[in-house]
Amino acid sequence: MSARTGQLIQLRPVAVVDDLGDEALAAACATGDRTAQALLFERHVDSMHRFISRMCPLDRAAVDDLVQATFLAAFQNAGQVRGPSLRSWLYGVAANVVRTYIRKEVARRRVVAALTDEPLPAAAEPADADVRKLRVAIAALSPKLREVLVLVDLEGERGTDVATLLGIPDGTVWRRLSDARQQLRAALGAEP
Repeated sequence: MSARTGQLIQLRPVAVVDDLGDEALAAACATGDRTAQALLFERHVDSMHRFISRMCPLDRAAVDDLVQATFLAAFQNAGQVRGPSLRSWLYGVAANVVRTYIRKEVARRRVVAALTDEPLPAAAEPADADVRKLRVAIAALSPKLREVLVLVDLEGERGTDVATLLGIPDGTVWRRLSDARQQLRAALGAEP
């Protein structure tokens, strides 16, 4: 405040990003606006965390690292947002981050196993046997089936949006979803 006038002096205009929709927010992120990036992160961090932890059953710290990598990649590529919604696009970014991590982790584990000839310790699993069995069954699905299952059944994305996001025909989404559900039923010993 100015001592003489008792009024605030505004040195630069303040942009209000709280009122922006996701697409406008992505455009602001593309310019490097840190406030917009923080808001985008706040809006979507929970769904990205949930998606990544379902795609790749890891400890919380590893999932947090992948979430962070997802948002860093999203901020770098915010000018290229495409698809039915920003959230769907973010799922695509997260799926790519997870795929890259899995490829690198598989290669790293092979090297470590070859050097040590010892099995690597398994990631910590939840105590509940049913949840553990379900997570193991989902993790055993091929990446293509797991992606579709997680996006449609667990994240609630529409099949047509998932088809656009993954660049595949709608029918392929439904076939993969059907195959994934059938494999889960078989793995869990449920009736078809």
